[in-house]
Order: sequence, then C-alpha cells, then structure tokens
Amino acid sequence: MIVLERESSNKMIMLEILMRRLDEEDMDYEYFRNQYKTIKYGYEGEMHVDREWEEIIIPSKYYLFHNFETENEVKHSHQIDTIFASQNFILLLEIKNIGGRINFDQKKHQFMRTRLDGTKDGYSNPVNQIERHVRFFKRIFMKWEIALPIEYAIILTQPSTVIGDTPNNAAIFHVSGLQTYVYNLFAKYQKNQISPHKLEILKNYLLAIRKRKIWDPKIDKNKLRKGVLCKACNYKSVMRFEHGNFICPMCKAKNKDALYEALYDYRHLHSEWITNYDLRNYLNIGSRFAVKRLVSNLNLEYEGIRKDRKYRIPDNILTFIEKRT
Repeated sequence: MIVLERESSNKMIMLEILMRRLDEEDMDYEYFRNQYKTIKYGYEGEMHVDREWEEIIIPSKYYLFHNFETENEVKHSHQIDTIFASQNFILLLEIKNIGGRINFDQKKHQFMRTRLDGTKDGYSNPVNQIERHVRFFKRIFMKWEIALPIEYAIILTQPSTVIGDTPNNAAIFHVSGLQTYVYNLFAKYQKNQISPHKLEILKNYLLAIRKRKIWDPKIDKNKLRKGVLCKACNYKSVMRFEHGNFICPMCKAKNKDALYEALYDYRHLHSEWITNYDLRNYLNIGSRFAVKRLVSNLNLEYEGIRKDRKYRIPDNILTFIEKRT
C-alpha cells in the first residue's frame, strides 16, 4: 500500500515558479534554470524507480513512503527517496539519476562521476547519506520498541551508468535489480519480525513526524513579474483583465483558469493569505469590486470584515481547474 505518493519537493515547486516569474534576461535566470533542470532530472529518475514497485509481489503487509521528509531531534533535515516498511524488514532507498562511470572511495568517503569526455565531478556520498538515515531509524525503533531489520540500497536509474568501485557493505545496483533485491530480502527474512499492530504504529508515527523542508530562493521578489501569465505563450506575456476574462495581449488567448496558477504562485512566493488590495496590486486590476467578484466566484475561505478581510489561498488551488473541466 502506498502511503505517500511521489510529490515535487518544495524546492522544485519554487524553481518552477521562478522560471515563470523571472525575466529570461535577468542575471539570476540561468542560475535557477540549471538548478531546476538538475532537480527535475533526479525527480524523473525517482519516478522511474517507483514504477518498478508495481510489478513486485509483496507476500506480507507493507507500506510505501515516497519522498519522505522530516527533521531529527536537533532539527536537521532527513529526505529519504523511498521507504518500504513491512513486517519482515524496512528498506531505505537512495535514488541517483547519474550517467557516466561512478566510483566510491570508502576511505575518503568520496563519490565521483567520470563523464565520457574524461571530466570528473564530485558529489555528496550517498552511502554516508543513507547510513545517516539508518541511524535515525534505529533511534525511532528504540523509542517504539520495534525489532525490525533495517536494510538500504542505492539505485542507479540510467542503464548506461557504469558502476565502478563500491564499498563492500553497501548494496548499489541498477534499477533493473530492484525486484530481485526485494525478493532476496524476503528470502533472508522469511518470518514476520513485528506484528501488524507494530507496523501500524510505525506508519502512523512516520506520518506524524513528516515535515517538508521549505526552500528560500534568496531572491529579490520585486524582480518577479506580477499578474496572470499566459500559458499558451509559455508564460512570456502578462494577461490583461477585461470584462471578467484574462486576455493575452500577444496571442489573444482567453483563460479564466490562468488565475488559479497565479494564485498558486502567490501562495508559495508570498503568503497563503491575501487581501483585496494585494490582489488588485498583484493581478494589475484597478477595480476593487472586480476583484471582490473574482474571489466571490472562487468561494475562498476568509477572515475579517470590510477593509480588514483577507482570503486564504488553499494548497490545492490548482485542483480548482480540474473541477471546472
């Protein structure tokens, strides 16, 4: 059973918004664009691994947590690509979408990638990363008196990646080996190590401590374009509000739903709460009555009265588009 579906990280969401809102001529655009490409590339690799679980036949009760984020006792972040929790064992996965030839230097705790042209790149050592997660889970298990074996693996998603030197005590393999690896673990731990009740306790505790990391792009937000952006023009044009519609001055497209994406951006960049004045300023609409009609149609939660009224932009604002279609 999948408890947590794979979701975009807060950083990936913020970078997507910056790509829409920053002028392409801005000096920061290329910097954030490169970050976005790297994160999106990794996310696509994780989705590829997720599909492998669909073919694995699990012989006992289990829970899958994708992209699990939390904090430890000293408020340091733990981001685990996938957690597989069963009555037999728990498996933590670190997923890497990296090409070329990779080598792990166990003594120096170094992870290197050599490209086809011979250039080398250094990365954070995923073995150290996932062993840190293992220690965190051991503390959780001690707290809840859960006697469950902890296994981990590092998965490479590109078939062309050549796996060179690796530590003897770490499972590092291509995604095609995941099914066999899981079946071998069930052969190793044939008996249930904990009861269904204990597994349920673990699931509920993990959900209770889940905390997504918030990423601050450290950018002057005055540089970001306001308004409703035209998706048909790849967000290059700011739409005008005319007679209840948002109209693109370039391609003449009309789109009421583009408002939802603009509110989504505002929620992540500024605040989940917005006033009539802030909406007029953000959407480039002069009439407070026109904005009042807009938010009335959206049926948003609100607080306060008259000039002090503010509206809450829900986290799922983009699903409003689906309801309209």
